[in-house]
Amino acid sequence: MAKIEPGMEAMLDVYFFETNSLLEQLDEILLRTEQANEFENEDIKEIFRIMHTIKGSSAMMGFENLSTLAHKAEDMFFVIRENPDVITDVSFVYDLVFQVSDSYKAQIEALQNNVGGEYESLDFDDLINKLIKARDKLSNEVTEGEGGSAPAETAPAESTAPAESTAPAQAVSAPTAPAAEAGSTTVRVFFEDGCQMENLRAFLLINTIRDECSYLKFTPEDVETNSETSKEIVENGFIISFIPNNGKVDYILNLIHGAMNVQSYEVLENVAVEPAETPKAEIPPEPAKQETVAPKPAPAPAKPAEKKPEPTSVEKAQAAVAGANGGAQQKQSLISVNLAKLDTLHDIVGEIITTESMVISNPDLEGLELESFNKAARDLKKLTGELQDTVMSIRMVPLAGVFQKMNRIVRDMRKKLNRDVDFVLEGEDTEVDKSIVDNLQDPLMHLVRNCMDHGIGEESPEARAAAGKPPKGTIKLSAQNASGEVVIVVSDDGSGIDPERVMAKAKKMGLLTKPENEYTEREIQNMILLPGFSTNEEVTEFSGRGVGMDVVKSNIEKCGGQIIVDSKKGAGTSFIIKIPLTMAIIDGMEINVGDLVFTVPISTIRESFKVEPEQLVNDTGGKEMIMIRGVVYPILRLHEKFMIDTEVTKLEDGILLLVETNNKSMCIFADRLIGEQQVVVKPFPKYLSRYNMKGEGLSGCTIMGDGSISLIIDTNSLIG
Repeated sequence: MAKIEPGMEAMLDVYFFETNSLLEQLDEILLRTEQANEFENEDIKEIFRIMHTIKGSSAMMGFENLSTLAHKAEDMFFVIRENPDVITDVSFVYDLVFQVSDSYKAQIEALQNNVGGEYESLDFDDLINKLIKARDKLSNEVTEGEGGSAPAETAPAESTAPAESTAPAQAVSAPTAPAAEAGSTTVRVFFEDGCQMENLRAFLLINTIRDECSYLKFTPEDVETNSETSKEIVENGFIISFIPNNGKVDYILNLIHGAMNVQSYEVLENVAVEPAETPKAEIPPEPAKQETVAPKPAPAPAKPAEKKPEPTSVEKAQAAVAGANGGAQQKQSLISVNLAKLDTLHDIVGEIITTESMVISNPDLEGLELESFNKAARDLKKLTGELQDTVMSIRMVPLAGVFQKMNRIVRDMRKKLNRDVDFVLEGEDTEVDKSIVDNLQDPLMHLVRNCMDHGIGEESPEARAAAGKPPKGTIKLSAQNASGEVVIVVSDDGSGIDPERVMAKAKKMGLLTKPENEYTEREIQNMILLPGFSTNEEVTEFSGRGVGMDVVKSNIEKCGGQIIVDSKKGAGTSFIIKIPLTMAIIDGMEINVGDLVFTVPISTIRESFKVEPEQLVNDTGGKEMIMIRGVVYPILRLHEKFMIDTEVTKLEDGILLLVETNNKSMCIFADRLIGEQQVVVKPFPKYLSRYNMKGEGLSGCTIMGDGSISLIIDTNSLIG
């Protein structure tokens, strides 16, 4: 067992977040370029930067095995970066880097599960040897092709170039600008207060601009390996001297200004090209020069050809600073916030809304003329509404991150099962609550694997051709908003579910609860969601244990959602997931049925109205229907559905609500409308989960202003 270095515990969350973000970025690049079957120059550089950054941050945190692994991957990509044409077999590079990514994720998971700072340090020796062999192989191909020396040996020098700088070492207490090169620009960079790991921020900044500069020096020089330099950077800033490759100083300054966690910077000096100006390299930095100097750069008209290059460099730098300062408020500042703090904020807002409702609906106020109070109450309601919207928007994140991870699942299974499959993503920009996104990754992973293994995997190319299907199978993952909830569909065009096979397996396992002939096709299909159920006779790497689909159902129900299986033998299968946008606060219409109060989400209500006798009709089965503007809708009596005693049983005496969801409509009959109310959604107690409340048409409950409980109607389940 290894132990996390003392003093590093506070930085772990930042390290996990940034390393995982880089690994996701790495996977995205690999998946995109693998489809094109080639590496673009920019992709190679970006992968090199990612590995270089992970290497430095892991070394700083004391995770030597991770630092070494990233370093060897960086060495391999250094060879590729310097000689892009050296790759003759692209597939082995992808396989290696995916293994590196997986190994990193496994070690990070072990770190996140550390107990008392102790964690299992994984052995990457085999993978490191593979990377070394791959680097040597690529280096030999370069040597044979060009007759030069293997460039792999220069990779460590590239990664540690700043430490080998010829600039004199600076005192920790009072850093000065590095010895400046003729034509260089020197800037002092300040990072955002409290961003932590300032030395790592500086290291990332250097990696951002390194490839764009022909000359680059910085102080402190050992930011990659010395965490003590963070204090120096906080107090004195991070000093960089550079010469751009293309001569465009403002381009580099814009990169610096736009880098993550950079708060501000100032141009300290620009060294002229003439020899006479060289001594200016020793001039100490003058912060006062941060202001834009407009009158000074006016060149003498007599010698425009000689003076123009120098003022242009200065003007560009100062103009960039002025533009950055003038538009500072437009720069998007991002901070990482612990999700627990957002949960606490969300809970507090929910309690504020409940308390507000209790104050405004206080029975002691009935019959009183309180004009000022009512005005203040309206203002308070407006402000709490804005507060709620803000908190909700903070918690909303797109599904793209989860969706993109499924690409990797399909990629790996495509190779192992030897199946040619297209993976289609739609609606990945759909946003849902962060807590829901976290619970969706495992269900989607199991569903995609199920589509690959059972749907596409069980149908041979010959069988597809005989059925008139294209040789290449298709798996589709889509998401869309619908009536206050998100509908996610995972589908394939494979063999579909065989009801007879499912029924036979369920009977063999003793899972039937009623006679076989009483089961509908939909009920049979949904048997695959039962714990321990699998149609595979043999356990494989991907299926056969009977746990995957059970995990899917339980995780989705934790989100307050439901899953529906829709399949046709020989045509394919669709898994339809319906989850709420947020499990937090909704706008609802409160209705009264007997002594109970129900809340119907406003987003599902099209209209409410009183019934006229001539509107009522019956279908051939005798069920009640109502005709509205030439369209007939079924009627659901809530008092009959939930067996509630009420005196209002005639449709003409009550109220009808026309609700719509997923292009299905129905009229709900209640005693009367109480009014619109913003409510905080509370889940049902755990002991009620055995009653399938969701399936009965109830999604949760809420506390009303008078302290009583209102049940929240789930129109999706109610309509079916």
